Formats: sequence, C-alpha cells, structure tokens
Amino acid sequence: MKADIKHRMGRRCKEWDYGQRAIYMVTLTLAERGKPLLAGWPEKLRNIAVSGNAQNGTAYERRGDAQDGTRVPPRFCASPETARYRCPPTPLGEKTLACWQRIPEFWPTVSLFEAVVMPDHFHGILFVEEPLPAGKTLGDIIRGFKTGCKEVEWAAGFVDTIIFHDNQLKTMAAYIRDNPYRLAEKRANPALFQRVTSLSLPLGGGRFTGHFEAVGNRHLLERPLWQVQCSRRFFAWHRVPKPGGGVKIARDTAGAPVVERASAEYEERLEEALAAAAHGAVIVCPCISDGERQIALEIHRRKLPLVALRNMGFSQMEKPAGRLFEACSEGRLLLLAPAAWPHLTQKKPMTRLDATALNRICQWLVGEDAAEINYHGMKPVDIDRIALDAVQPTSGNRV
Repeated sequence: MKADIKHRMGRRCKEWDYGQRAIYMVTLTLAERGKPLLAGWPEKLRNIAVSGNAQNGTAYERRGDAQDGTRVPPRFCASPETARYRCPPTPLGEKTLACWQRIPEFWPTVSLFEAVVMPDHFHGILFVEEPLPAGKTLGDIIRGFKTGCKEVEWAAGFVDTIIFHDNQLKTMAAYIRDNPYRLAEKRANPALFQRVTSLSLPLGGGRFTGHFEAVGNRHLLERPLWQVQCSRRFFAWHRVPKPGGGVKIARDTAGAPVVERASAEYEERLEEALAAAAHGAVIVCPCISDGERQIALEIHRRKLPLVALRNMGFSQMEKPAGRLFEACSEGRLLLLAPAAWPHLTQKKPMTRLDATALNRICQWLVGEDAAEINYHGMKPVDIDRIALDAVQPTSGNRV
C-alpha cells in the first residue's frame, strides 16, 4: 500500500508565508507507525553523570553507559530525570540524522538546532535565517531531506510548529531532548496517555449521556469533584500586539503568562479550589476565562488532580507535553473534549456557545455541588440544548 494512503500528516498556518525568515520545529513519521526502524525502544542508562542547571537557562549534560556497557555520547537534556533515557539510533536512524545535518549544504541560509530520531518518527528544529528564493518554502527543504533519506518510507507530508520567541524555542528544544523519557513513560503507563475517541459518561445525575474524546486518567471521575468558576472580571493576563495583527498573551522570561489583573474574588476562588483539593476533591475546570486557566495552572504547579475541558477535539497523534505530560504520567490529569467538536489545525476562539456548553457540562459532571453560573438571561432549556448538542457524536461536523 502506498505511504500516502496509509498515513498522511499535515498542519499549516494558512496566513503564514513559509518562505520567510523563521524558526520551525518539524515532525515526520514513518508510513507504518509502531515499528522501531529509526531507533530502538527507550532504554535506561547506567552510571549517569549529569551537570548543568536548567533553571538558569542552560540544559543538563548527560554522560552515561548503555545497558550493554558501551559509552553513550554526551547529550543535553532538560532535567536529570529525562537524562536517564535514550532511544539508540538504528543504522537507518543514523543515516537519517546524517541527511538532516546536510541540509545547510543545499540551503546555505538554513541552520539547524535540535534533532532526534525516535523509533517511528523524527523531530528537528531549523532556522531559515534569510527569506528563501522566490517560490521556495519550508516544504521544499523537507522534501529534499526526505529524498536524501531514500531508504526511509516516510508518511506523506509533515507537521510544523512556527517558533516565535526564545521561550518557545527553549520549550521545543526541551521537548525534543526529552522524547525518549516521555516514550518510556507512555510505554510503562499506556492507559494514562491513550487517546479515547468514544468515552460515554453519565451527566446530570444520570439524566443524560455525554460522549467525549479523552486523554488521561479516567478514574479521576470516580472521585468527588469540585468545579472552578471564575468570571473574566476577576482576573486577566496582560496582552500585547502580535506581529501581523491581533494580540497575544505577554510572558515573562520564564515563559509564564504576565498577570494584568487579579482581584480579591479571584484569590477567593483559587483558595476554594485548593481547599477542596486538599480535602480529596478532583478539580473540574472548563478553562474558559483567564482566571479559570490560571487556577488550572496553579493546580498543576501544586501537583493536584485536575479534569480540564477543551473546546475542540484531539489530533490523531496529539500527546500532552510539559506540565500536562508530567501530570498524565502521575495519573492526576484528565483532558475532555465534547465529541461533537472536531480537532482543528489552528487555535479555536472560545465562543459564547462554547462557554455555555462547557459550563453546563461541568455542572452536570459535578452534580449537586456544582458552581452557580450566570448565563445572562439564557433559558435553561436552551442552555441544556447547547450542551447536549456538544456531547452528541452524531453532530460531528460542528466547528
């Protein structure tokens, strides 16, 4: 069967000029997933020596031995724990890395950052330092790379992430370095990372059945639940103009959102959530307003259990990263997306209908102790209809 029939990748920003100066992280997969053709499955190293300090911006350097006693070349990692794992490249993986390193020979204005071969996929970061020749794009660079790796049967296309600032670059570089560790965790605890496309849940005390996509620990729903509700008036992140128009959330040097407004009401809701978690409740958050998302971040920071809703589904290969990955591996996170809302390749704006549905779904999940929410004059029957429409699998074309 042809590679482009078996598996196809692709995510593009429609408004973006892919021939301009920019930094990209690209991901390519094998046509047939699940086989360790580019690298072996993760192995834990021995005699590890780690130096460096990721907190001040420098990565940890790992030195150690493979299980067979051979010396492993030094490599930078994001933490001492992730430094303990590697996926040893196969001969085919070594050739793939060599082809990647040759890209600047054919594209002199392109420089390379991190790259890693995993058993069935490849990640790399490259910097287009000057605009490409007229008519040429990132796709031409990747096609040339794939042609050079002629022994590899790649899936058609590739996925790209445009990197806009230094903190995002550090995050993506750490993501690549830590891939072997994350894969080891996923293989050790597959149920905590598996994407479920048809999770049915009783809602509203069993009056309704809702259908969801989910990633994470579904057993969290068996524990007492406590709902987050925080008005936009109570908390806001600072936003700054974005190149090309629009605004974005401002971030500090550590990559954390910059707070513009945090009222006493917000602090009260945060303390209520922390107190409920301290008494054994799992926090349920619709993640609609800045305040609700900030409370979710605080729950993550304190390593407390969380059920978080989102307003679109998961991509076929999506997996949690950063704090979310750590939370999944420790069994303290469940991500839920209403079944009728498909995955989109770009960020989906939060509409009033989305917010209405997510708030009502949270109320149904929590039950008698759900938060009181002002729906601003909407009739209960209309609120229920909007929420039920979101959790019905037959409405799969809603965007």
